[in-house]
Amino acid sequence: MRLPAFFGHKNSVNLLPKDAFESSTFGVVLEWALAFGKWVVILTQLVVMGAFLWRFGLDRKLTDLRKEIAQQVAVVSSYSQMEEDFLLLQKRVKLAEQVLGNQKAIEVLLDTVANSTPSDVWYESIALSPTGVSLAANSSSLPGFGLLLSSLQRNPLFTSVSIGKIQDGASGASLSFDISLATGGDK
Repeated sequence: MRLPAFFGHKNSVNLLPKDAFESSTFGVVLEWALAFGKWVVILTQLVVMGAFLWRFGLDRKLTDLRKEIAQQVAVVSSYSQMEEDFLLLQKRVKLAEQVLGNQKAIEVLLDTVANSTPSDVWYESIALSPTGVSLAANSSSLPGFGLLLSSLQRNPLFTSVSIGKIQDGASGASLSFDISLATGGDK
């Protein structure tokens, strides 16, 4: 059995006598297997060397990527203080908007109380809350107290008007009293 030349079989001149093993089927198969095995080993070594060289390229890319990531992390961390300052400023702006929004409602509330107050009534304290106003006041006359009370009750801004205490006044006042005014909520 003769194999084609590309399987490693070469036509050569051999002056030595032929051995019977070389021409047997097992000898031919063995010769073919050794030639084929040689090429398999060579191809395997080429693949291994190619993979080894490819790994050097991958290692270089990995090193470059790590350096690039480190640079980008440094850039991002350099902006962290600016981001913190920006977020703090946003919180302050939001708080200022709330205060300014509430300020208008407080102005309206205080103007309403001031316009409802007769000339013979004065206030010792005014406490504002999101749901209303608490007043500690004095009046030099009973009709002044009545005029204040009726004016506050008629005002549509206040949902309820309640009197906490009424007592004889001191230091020129004939009457001291506490009034709680409830509003309809946030206005």
